[in-house]
Amino acid sequence: MPTALPAEKVVTLRDGTPVRVRPIRPDDAPRLIEFHSRLSMNTTRLRFFTPMKRLSAAFADQLSAVDFKKRCAFVISSLDFDDIHAVGRYEGESRHSAEVAFVVEDSFQGKGIGTILLDRLVEHARTKGFDRLTAVVLCENLNMLTLFRESPYSPEITMQSECAFVKMNIAVPGPAVAAPKRRPRSLAPVPRLRTAEE
Repeated sequence: MPTALPAEKVVTLRDGTPVRVRPIRPDDAPRLIEFHSRLSMNTTRLRFFTPMKRLSAAFADQLSAVDFKKRCAFVISSLDFDDIHAVGRYEGESRHSAEVAFVVEDSFQGKGIGTILLDRLVEHARTKGFDRLTAVVLCENLNMLTLFRESPYSPEITMQSECAFVKMNIAVPGPAVAAPKRRPRSLAPVPRLRTAEE
C-alpha cells in the first residue's frame, strides 16, 4: 500500500502571510523546476555548492519522489495553490541519523521559513526513529548557520576549510542511542568535500 502522506499545516510567516507546510508529492516535479527557475544563482550556489541554472527533469523527479521514512521533504505553498516557495528535506544516513538541506525562494527569505521547515522535519524525523540531524553548509551561508545556532537542538558546528559541518540532537527525553559510526554521504553533490587533516 502507498505510504500515507504526513499532514499539512497552516502557519504564519513573520510578515503575517499564512502559508501551508505540505509534504512533497511526485507530481510536484514540474513545480520544482519552476521554483528553481526563480532562484538566484547565489541561492542555488549556497544550496548545491555550485550555481545551477536549471533543474533537470530527472533530478526533479528524484527530489519529488520520497518515502517519508528514509527520505522526506516538505514544501511551503500558498493557501490556495500548490506552488512551491521553499523546500526542506532530509536524507537518512544511518538508522538514527539524517542530513537536512533547505532552499528558500529569494523573495521569501528572511520570513522565518527555515525555522518552520526545520521544526517540521524534526517532528517527522522523530516519528521515524531518528535522533540526530546533520548538515553541510558553506561557511559564507550565515543565514543558514544562524538558523542552526539558534535552534533548540543543541547544535555542534565544526568549521573545516570552506564548509561547516553541523550536528543537532533531536532525541526526545529517554535512553541515549549510540551515534552512527560511518561517515554519512552529503546532500550537497559538489564540490567533493575535503577531509580534514588528522
